[in-house]
Amino acid sequence: MPTVQESYGNMKNILFPNAFQLIGWILFVPSLIAGALIYCEVISLSGMAATAANDLAIIGIAVGGLFITCSKERIEDEMVRSIRLSSLLNAIYMNAILLVTCTVSLNGVEFLEFAVLNLVLLPILFVCTFRLEIRRYHKMCENEEQD
Repeated sequence: MPTVQESYGNMKNILFPNAFQLIGWILFVPSLIAGALIYCEVISLSGMAATAANDLAIIGIAVGGLFITCSKERIEDEMVRSIRLSSLLNAIYMNAILLVTCTVSLNGVEFLEFAVLNLVLLPILFVCTFRLEIRRYHKMCENEEQD
């Protein structure tokens, strides 16, 4: 049976290489924009084109979000791993709060619309919180170097 340290050592290898982040952003941003335009009915499609566009937007957001969230940073140290874990936990909390709030307050078609959004909400929340925390961390490091 592996020790905790051995298991943790293997966990370091589950992240994609840093190059996957760029691929993730290339998939994520256009898919998110296209999904928002389709949702807000700025782009009006029907039939198979609408189904394909919806599917591509959801798949692009999901795969792009996966690549962004599960790719190493250029410098992947203990602090970045801690921020990653904290951001994931915060994203799960926010997602749960939104899900409970919307379950109680929305009914019918509005809830179905939220359910579709909820398919891709967790990676979106994670990307936002992680990038914000990483930006704060880098600013803090820069300020310490200047002092």
